[in-house]
Amino acid sequence: MIWLCAGVNAEGPTDDRFLCNLINRILPPLAVEICKGGFTMDDARRISEPRRMRGASREERIAAAIEESWSECNLFVVHSDGEGAPDEVRRQRIEPGLIRARRARPDLAAAACVPVRETEAWMLADPEAFCRIFETDRSPLLPHDPEAESDPKKVLETALGGLGARMGRGVEEYYAVLGAEVRLDALRRLKAFQ
Repeated sequence: MIWLCAGVNAEGPTDDRFLCNLINRILPPLAVEICKGGFTMDDARRISEPRRMRGASREERIAAAIEESWSECNLFVVHSDGEGAPDEVRRQRIEPGLIRARRARPDLAAAACVPVRETEAWMLADPEAFCRIFETDRSPLLPHDPEAESDPKKVLETALGGLGARMGRGVEEYYAVLGAEVRLDALRRLKAFQ
């Protein structure tokens, strides 16, 4: 029996709320294929570097977050917004941290998560998720290609506000619910998600 628990090192609390719930839905079907002897899975959790590392480089913080959570997680997902250059961001912001972490833990299982611009674009991939969350037939007007949006966060706030969501404190709850509701087939059509 294989135990799985993903540790998510995200740029912010709204990103991790969405990503943890999304990963909880993505992992089980993959584990069925890979873990032929069966598996158990704990919910994905946010991981971060110890307080003493707050002023350190991103590379050092990623490695420290993984080391700090090594006994609690066995799969690590490191997120950074792509800001329009996801390949460059992956090379500059994530890979150095994973290389450093692998020096201490050669058996590290890790993946980079880099949306084209921001994670909010992935939340815009499925208008039906909004309908389910707000129990309405009125679908918000969402972009056909969310990853092409220059400010997906603003588009998301407009969509949520148009459906009656209270913005400001607590908006991250919508991120968590979208992570649980967005259809995976809608996400799979997005290049960065693929």
